[in-house]
Amino acid sequence: MRRFTFGFLPGSALGDATPRGYRRLHREAVIGTAARFDSAADAVLDWAVQRRSGIRVLADSGDDAPRVSEGLEGAVLVPVLGRAVRAPFRVTRVVQEPDRVGFAYGTLPGHPEVGEEAFLVRREGLETVFELRALSRPAFPYSLAAPVGAALQERFTERYLRALL
Repeated sequence: MRRFTFGFLPGSALGDATPRGYRRLHREAVIGTAARFDSAADAVLDWAVQRRSGIRVLADSGDDAPRVSEGLEGAVLVPVLGRAVRAPFRVTRVVQEPDRVGFAYGTLPGHPEVGEEAFLVRREGLETVFELRALSRPAFPYSLAAPVGAALQERFTERYLRALL
């Protein structure tokens, strides 16, 4: 099993603490009524957020990734300037509570970022809310590509937030 590229506890993106040297991202959007919760939860655990955002999600075998499960390793193929950037990951946590469902995945060697990202849906009163959380920094902080990486993360954050609408 490959080692994570970050030094904090797996699952930390699900909490509120920000480890030193990392940028925290926390965005959310109401995606429908409470009746939408079950279908949105199912979509999140089936990689729909990534796939509807133009990202391929592969298992280590090279096949399309199966449904999210803790410990699953694979890679996302992120389209950047007409090319697919390969970003290896491992699912660190799966959340399956009555009113909160989702998962977090962490970066593995070869990923252009270092950190963890979480995708959650929650039923809150009469609404279903999609929540995106991330703790990240560039894999190569000295790189001139760091501002480009931050811009790409923002672009895909917007795509993710619209993916379940």
